[in-house]
Amino acid sequence: MPADPEHITIIRSGAIGDFVLTLPAVNALQLAYPRSRLRLIGNPSILRLGPVRNLIDINSAEIAGLYNPEGAVPERTRALFAGVDLLLAYAVDPDRRLQTRLSEFVRGRAIVFDPRPKRDTHITEHLLAPLHRISVPVSDPIPRIPLNEIDLDHSRGILQRERLPSPLVAIHPGSGGRGKCWPLPSFLKLARELRARGAGVFTLCGPVERHMVDALRAHVPSLIPGDLRSLAGLLRHADLFVGNDSGPGHVAAAVDTPVLALFGPTDATTWGPRHPLSRVLKAPDGHLPSLSVESVLRAVLEMFASVPSRPPDSQLT
Repeated sequence: MPADPEHITIIRSGAIGDFVLTLPAVNALQLAYPRSRLRLIGNPSILRLGPVRNLIDINSAEIAGLYNPEGAVPERTRALFAGVDLLLAYAVDPDRRLQTRLSEFVRGRAIVFDPRPKRDTHITEHLLAPLHRISVPVSDPIPRIPLNEIDLDHSRGILQRERLPSPLVAIHPGSGGRGKCWPLPSFLKLARELRARGAGVFTLCGPVERHMVDALRAHVPSLIPGDLRSLAGLLRHADLFVGNDSGPGHVAAAVDTPVLALFGPTDATTWGPRHPLSRVLKAPDGHLPSLSVESVLRAVLEMFASVPSRPPDSQLT
């Protein structure tokens, strides 16, 4: 690999949180090689959360040829990678088939790295490991999502139409797995308790939570962001995010919003939001329904009391 690679490609598939937690690696490579052309391959709707605009859909025909278990890699696929000086593919590759194929036609260095974390290691540190191995400096291990004024103005307008008081609490009641979800009635009770104390509360729903929208809107404003940058903008305007172990919690932390993440069976040491103002509340038996509304409310109030430089009229009591 040249000392100043001209072309860098990162392959990263997976869910929203998987990519957000990879952002420190993306940002470190961009900072270390500012003159390089950086390209990302994955789910474009998720990759747009990052700072890179050169994106390729991992489900496109050109990339699919890379994973074909039989036959030669198509020429158009080879051409996509032939000029790459550094390729970092986060992929499970037990038989090293992908590593072997990439090494055949990537002109520089090809690294295939298993994204599954090791025990007692936070996922962001694990995902930064291949950069440490090739001596790429990492100055900031915190995931950060850059937002522009368009993102912020659009989301600000949405919230202004809701006429919610301050402080704003964003609640996301969903997750990728049912066992990772605090019960919806508990979220609704928490919302009522916070509104009774003067907070502005809104819920956020994505495709996974569509079935909850009617039940939520009967009690609290429920917003459906048009895309993930809209979600990020809405979360940036919130004073606190409360939700399960899910992608939106990592997005909230990455736009510098304090997060209270509710964890049940998953390992918070590995998957907890990476932000100094974030906090994890773990169900004592790993079973989220056993986590009381009173304990979550207490944690919310403690977090608001500890947030520095918060205006007096935004304090909850």
